[in-house]
Amino acid sequence: MAQGFQMRSTAAVAVAILLLLASEAASVPSSPLPQQDQTRKMLNSREYYRPEISTPDGCSMENVEVYQNDAPHQASGIPAYSVEVINSCVSCTVYDVHLSCGNFASTDLVDPAEFRRIAYDDCLVNDGKAMGPGDSVSFHYSNSFQYPLEVASVACNN
Repeated sequence: MAQGFQMRSTAAVAVAILLLLASEAASVPSSPLPQQDQTRKMLNSREYYRPEISTPDGCSMENVEVYQNDAPHQASGIPAYSVEVINSCVSCTVYDVHLSCGNFASTDLVDPAEFRRIAYDDCLVNDGKAMGPGDSVSFHYSNSFQYPLEVASVACNN
């Protein structure tokens, strides 16, 4: 009987300590990061260094859209993905379209004229060639996971 009481006492003390720690952590006001840490965070942010190329007619990298969907798996069971990059500008031509793509790789060959990784987190679309209003480039790739593909930069012609 004394042993059961001792175990319950030990458990009660442990729970009390956890509650005390939890209430202490909740009562500590969250202080803003020091200026140096905020600067570091900003430098690591994709939005900070991503170039915003815009022309007087409104052509910018916002005019290039990337759509990515699941595609039928390969026979080996590896997931596959379908990607379409579209110039949605109605009055401008874009070229030299680059996507941020991490360490992109595919178990299926992707036509390098359509899409290729040229450096870490830098992939080139359509071999850098012009995409007129409404033009698109499509390709499929397969990997165990889907890569986040986002427009990093474009050049525009009127």
